[in-house]
Amino acid sequence: MSAGYPWVALPSEALEKIGSAERSNGQLLFHANEWNNMYVAQKVETSKDLWLPVTVPAEYAALRYQGGTVAGQWVRMPGSDINIQHRATIARGRGVGFGFDDFKKLVPEVRQPSGTNNGLLITHVADMPEDWIKAGATEFSAWLTTRDFVTPMPVAVEPETGLAQLDGHWPVDDMLNFKVAVVGVGSIGGVVADALARYGVGELHLIDPDRFLWHNMIRHVLGPESVGIMKVDAMKQRLNARWPDTDVHPYTYDVVNQAHLMRSLFSNVDLIVCAADGVAPRRVVSHVARRAGKPAILACVLDDGAVGEILRLQPAPRYGCLMCLRAHLAAAGGIDVEAAQELDYGTGSVHRAMTAVGPDLHFVGQLAAKAAISTLLETHLGDHTARLSGELATIGLRPTADLAAPFDLARTIDVAWHDIPRPRPTCPTCNPGT
Repeated sequence: MSAGYPWVALPSEALEKIGSAERSNGQLLFHANEWNNMYVAQKVETSKDLWLPVTVPAEYAALRYQGGTVAGQWVRMPGSDINIQHRATIARGRGVGFGFDDFKKLVPEVRQPSGTNNGLLITHVADMPEDWIKAGATEFSAWLTTRDFVTPMPVAVEPETGLAQLDGHWPVDDMLNFKVAVVGVGSIGGVVADALARYGVGELHLIDPDRFLWHNMIRHVLGPESVGIMKVDAMKQRLNARWPDTDVHPYTYDVVNQAHLMRSLFSNVDLIVCAADGVAPRRVVSHVARRAGKPAILACVLDDGAVGEILRLQPAPRYGCLMCLRAHLAAAGGIDVEAAQELDYGTGSVHRAMTAVGPDLHFVGQLAAKAAISTLLETHLGDHTARLSGELATIGLRPTADLAAPFDLARTIDVAWHDIPRPRPTCPTCNPGT
């Protein structure tokens, strides 16, 4: 909606009250928010002289502004083409409308404002033809009425909230059946958890032993309200508030020191994402996920924030584990850039300033979440449009072009996909009992 153009906001309670009213028309009362040129439905007359209030949730602070009031009305018009006319008229530009007498022929119930007063009218047309909807007509339309003229107004209607809005365009119901564990909910893992909830994953198991503190704020999706809280608990609060359809389970486990607890947890999920700091947690996740027969996505930033890495490990004979990959790279003469991860990628060593910036970490986290969702879609739903180009992605964040393959990226935002080797014959992870 253009700045300066008056518009109407219809919260879901107003829609429900208009739609379920026994009568076919009634009065409305709007709050006027002058500084935002907005009129918000406040009360609905559902039967003669029975006015029902419209409750606006507290989080919609701007819509709760208590300004002056403007009288209006609503009219239910089944089978009418008035709302497609609204769409066609508003498309012709500002100031285009109908003389009042001509408009009254279209909407006989419209009341003529007295004197210089303005009024607001909502026309409700349910079950419109599909071609009208495709042309932009909406179930509810708004009109500004004066004594002599009626003009269409933009209207914002609160839709069904949540991912249900995407039903038919995204496998919403299937997503609710997926269970994903996220190991490490720091700068990358917090983004992963948030993105998975946005994709509609029904159950998240968050694993991290750390507390959210001041120094985390510069890179994390969490804010100052979470300082002092365990990261998994703070993420649960955040996700519950924004994505209530996702069931979040927090665990303050140390994935290395409490690795014995991971096997049963991993066995009960569909996929694991590891975004934990350090080499040891990644190796534990690689081993336990393989033994549990579950795919894992490992995401990290390497070489002081120069390169991002996303590695998919699949529990199939043709794919090796993390240690198989590292051994293969070492045999090819590559340097183990992962070893430097033992120096916190966010703060560097004692002698270095911060090396990995928040947006780069968030970028890697978003790609890791996408890789996880793509794996679920392809594996469980047979969606071949979700296939990845390989099992290992290296991402140029601040590439120096002086690393060995596959980290030899030359340009920022370069993404190179690679296959990973088959299991080593003596690998205890891929070939237990050897």
